Amino acid sequence: MELSNAGLLLTFALAVATVWLAINRFGLKLENNWPLVYYGLLVVFLHMYPLVLNPYVIYVAVVSGLLLRFEFLNDRIILFVRIVEMLCFAVIGWGLFQFLLKQF
Repeated sequence: MELSNAGLLLTFALAVATVWLAINRFGLKLENNWPLVYYGLLVVFLHMYPLVLNPYVIYVAVVSGLLLRFEFLNDRIILFVRIVEMLCFAVIGWGLFQFLLKQF
């Protein structure tokens, strides 16, 4: 699959945002909206390039992000959801960087 310049830029921006969000997720407040913006762009990317990332991983990450943002959960459940989200970040980041390396 050949990417345009905009596709390469979006892929790189999402890869960098994935790493940034994975590093800063425990430091961000749960009410922060930047993860939701990231997930929105990730779903758009998933629909633009459907064979790049596993959609189940994307949607598990989206649901965990929404749970962290809009639910008032127990501290243990929040920790579990954050760990699930970190695992999703690892899979998403790996897939995006592998896709970028195949383009060059």
